Amino acid sequence: MKYLLTSEQMKICDSTEINHYGVPSVVLMERAALSVRDVISERYPDASDILVICGNGNNGGDGFAAARLLNMAGRRADVLFVGKHDHMTQETALQAEIFKKHGGMILPDESGVKGYDLIVDALFGIGLSREVIGRYADLIHAVNRSDTPVVAIDIPSGVSADDGQIFGCAVKADITVTMAFAKLGLMLYPGAEYCGEVIVLDIGITLAGLRSDPVTALEKKDLASILPVRRRDANKGTYGKLLLIAGTRNMAGAALLAGKAALRSGCGLVCAYSHEENRTILQTALPEAIFAPWSDELSGWLAWADAVAVGPGLGKSEESLCLLREVLSSWTGPLVIDADALNLMAAHPELKPEGGMSAVITPHPGEMARLLNAGSSEGTFSASGVAAFPVDIARDYAKKSGFVTVLKGARTIISDGEETWMNLTGNEGMATGGSGDTLTGIIGSLLAQGLFPAEAARAGVLLHSAAGDAAAGALGTRSLIAGDIADYIPQAVMGGN
Repeated sequence: MKYLLTSEQMKICDSTEINHYGVPSVVLMERAALSVRDVISERYPDASDILVICGNGNNGGDGFAAARLLNMAGRRADVLFVGKHDHMTQETALQAEIFKKHGGMILPDESGVKGYDLIVDALFGIGLSREVIGRYADLIHAVNRSDTPVVAIDIPSGVSADDGQIFGCAVKADITVTMAFAKLGLMLYPGAEYCGEVIVLDIGITLAGLRSDPVTALEKKDLASILPVRRRDANKGTYGKLLLIAGTRNMAGAALLAGKAALRSGCGLVCAYSHEENRTILQTALPEAIFAPWSDELSGWLAWADAVAVGPGLGKSEESLCLLREVLSSWTGPLVIDADALNLMAAHPELKPEGGMSAVITPHPGEMARLLNAGSSEGTFSASGVAAFPVDIARDYAKKSGFVTVLKGARTIISDGEETWMNLTGNEGMATGGSGDTLTGIIGSLLAQGLFPAEAARAGVLLHSAAGDAAAGALGTRSLIAGDIADYIPQAVMGGN
């Protein structure tokens, strides 16, 4: 299991190791430096001339120690120190002194970065919280213009460890060697684009001392363990009945994509409760599903269902609003809410679920912003603002609303208000119309098969992105369409078993 920590959480773990367990800080620094040396030795065996850029903080101390160890291994590793010597931390000052005693070269502050085979970035660590300006910014720009490979220690300088935002400018690394645990900012965009390959190395720090749970990463290897178990003596009723309320006039495609994805994900029976005009399309393109027109009594189909999915292509008409109102007022079972259903809820804040309903919502940043702004005339939240801080927003909204929140994006975040997960799979080809409809169908299918809401959300997001990766592997990302995601669910399932 991979944990993703904030800078504060990492500092607590670090402090616990030092102050509670008694491991000296300089020992941890030596372990980090040894890790950096080993990565460089393995990945850049021919780099004989190395420039290590160090700052005042302990990240700079890691850099001084790594430079010394590289010199002792037969490389030439010079240090370009940027900052004030009297502002060095105690550990960094010690490492700088040891480096000099071993004959290490500390270059003048105004030195350039050309003429080296490799640059090691130890300028700022995970504690950076202000914009990079002046000599620091000039140096970062020089590193990025140099076309020299870059290894960053812990995090590329200029990237926020908490949310991946860029503090004005940031080093673009080829490899980031981060200690103990990955940091959130290494995985969130735009910071993830600056990190290159992220290598997490154990230096003897544990999660002891943490007062809050870190974010847990979802990876492809987790899929097999969280999908529902299939029984050899099963029948079509064993794997649940999903009522899919989707597709107003001229929106049959949304219902089709969600319904196909639900069936491909293992649901036993799917009823597409859709506009009458969609009958021919749905019964022709998806004969495995039951079709029911909106003129049918919804209450009867709610009584039939084990889970409900509502929203894809639903529209925002009065008829759509009435359907959603009936679902939210009478259904108390597992539910996934998406797309237009979320927009209707944002436009009508009085719409609230009744009873003990277990709901999953799947907004993209624009829909999330509308939900957050519901009932307010100020419009505080924007789609870009939501996308910039997805972890906090998903966690806070889940805690406030009681909904398992799936905040979609390049790094989809899932939270039940207590635990939070980040999906590390998927690809840019999935940013296409209808992709969200397939996710709704998958999550609805897993709810119908008996998974709890948080389980269905995690498994659904992972299966959805694994199918997208399988489709991209066969078709490429540029040509990928939402229907391909549904079509490649079988390959994703087989790859996860």
